[in-house]
Amino acid sequence: MPPTKRRKTDEETITGRYNLEKVKATKEWTRETFEISNIRKKGEALELKALQILRAQNIITNMSKAHLLEETKEGTKLKQIIGDGGIDLFGEITIHEQTIQWIGQCKMTKQLTNTVINEMKGLLSTRPNTIGIIIYGGSKSSQTESMLETSNSDIFLSHIEELHTIRKQIEMKQSQKGIKTMSITKMFIEEMEDVEFDKNGRILKAKRIRNVSTQIWGTSSQNEDILN
Repeated sequence: MPPTKRRKTDEETITGRYNLEKVKATKEWTRETFEISNIRKKGEALELKALQILRAQNIITNMSKAHLLEETKEGTKLKQIIGDGGIDLFGEITIHEQTIQWIGQCKMTKQLTNTVINEMKGLLSTRPNTIGIIIYGGSKSSQTESMLETSNSDIFLSHIEELHTIRKQIEMKQSQKGIKTMSITKMFIEEMEDVEFDKNGRILKAKRIRNVSTQIWGTSSQNEDILN
C-alpha cells in the first residue's frame, strides 16, 4: 500500500501559491501601474498586488466584503467594487502566539495626503486589538510620519515596493516596544437593585449588583456578586 501523502499546512499552501520573491512589487511594476489612466483600475491593481504580497508572508488577508472576486487560472481577479467604507483590506497576523487584527488602506496616488492618516485613526478608534496598514505607491512627507505618533493604535506606512518586509517590521515593533492598540472594556450586569446613576449613565451607588462580568478584547472574567 503506497504511503499516505502528507497534507500541506495552510502556511505551506499560501506560501506556495504566492511566492514572495515572485509577487513582490518592483519599480517597473510601480511605473507601469502609474501609467494606467483609469483611476479605479489603478487602485484595483494596487489592492490585488498588496493582497498577494501580504498572503505570501503568511498574513491572513481579505478584501472588504464590498469587493467581488473571481478565481481564474491566472489567479484572483477583481470583478466589481460596490464601496468599501474606507477599508480596502483586512485580516489578522499572529506573532509569538499573539493574534492581532488589522485593517488596510491602499492609495495609488503621487502624494500620500495627511487626510489618509486621519481617516485611518478614525477607523481604528472603534476597533480594539487592531492595527492599521497604509499601503501607497507614490511619496509621503515627513509631516505624514509625525502624525502617526499621536495615534492610539499603531499605524504602519509601507510603500508597495517595501511591503514584502511588513511582517518583519511588525515583529520588530512588537519585540522592541510592543504593539499599541485600542482596548475596550464592556461590563455585563444581570441584576441591579436600588441603583443611582449620574448624568453620564455611570453608577453612583447601588444596594446590590448581581452577576457582573467584564469583557476585554473578547476575553472575559467572571466576578462575584457585588454587595453594598
